[in-house]
Amino acid sequence: MTYDIGIGSCIAINGEAVLVKLDSVMVKRLVPGSPWRKSGTSTLTLNRALCSPRRKPEVGSEVYLDRATLTRAAPGKLDLTGDGTLLPVDLRLLLDNLDPQPAPTPSVKGRSMFGRR
Repeated sequence: MTYDIGIGSCIAINGEAVLVKLDSVMVKRLVPGSPWRKSGTSTLTLNRALCSPRRKPEVGSEVYLDRATLTRAAPGKLDLTGDGTLLPVDLRLLLDNLDPQPAPTPSVKGRSMFGRR
């Protein structure tokens, strides 16, 4: 199954490198034990090849990663506190507990016990 995963806002593209401002939810997936940070403090640098082919990265827009691409080696560099210190991260962690569930089937409406008379 393939689908795209939105991870944050693109703030720069430099050749094959894409710089993304991450939401706190994505930071918690990548570094589960990290202390809470204000959304937008952390940035992620990743290879453009990991981005969705259907939704190409653009500065100022949401960055979408292709799920199928993330099932292989998917390295990134995380600046957790915004101080320029880069930590290597495995972007496959974004897939944990992320598979979509099938849509619920519509319930069948039963006949009323009282019916029409």
